[in-house]
Amino acid sequence: MAGNRQNSGHPKVGPNYMHMSVGVGITAIIFLSYLSLHHILDEQALIPISIFNFLFVFLLFPLEGPLFRKIYLLVAGNIVGLVWYFIKSSFGAASVFCLGTDALKIITVVIGPLIDLLWIVSVWSLSLSTLASAKKRNEGDGENI
Repeated sequence: MAGNRQNSGHPKVGPNYMHMSVGVGITAIIFLSYLSLHHILDEQALIPISIFNFLFVFLLFPLEGPLFRKIYLLVAGNIVGLVWYFIKSSFGAASVFCLGTDALKIITVVIGPLIDLLWIVSVWSLSLSTLASAKKRNEGDGENI
């Protein structure tokens, strides 16, 4: 039993490979469904969402927590990414009329990745916080019993 504990006295917890494999499968299904929507979505939507899915599966799925909650947060993050893409496209279309196409290209190249990073980091950190609060809530329930 002493070999399974770290120096701080807490038990060692390894990554949850089963959750990761389910996450990779769900991500593959999501990506294939996006490819079927190629007439609506372009690479400006698929690249940030793919980066989000990669980070989410390999950084959040190995952590402790219920698998259903992780899948729910992954799907919710993808929905946020799609909504963000449509909002960004709407602003792009509106700015073509006001600024012209050259200004839109500069804004898209320079500011586009930063704007995508904003939603990716926000959704990922909210998901991490949700998993941590669920773990804390479950630990609190276990102490009362």
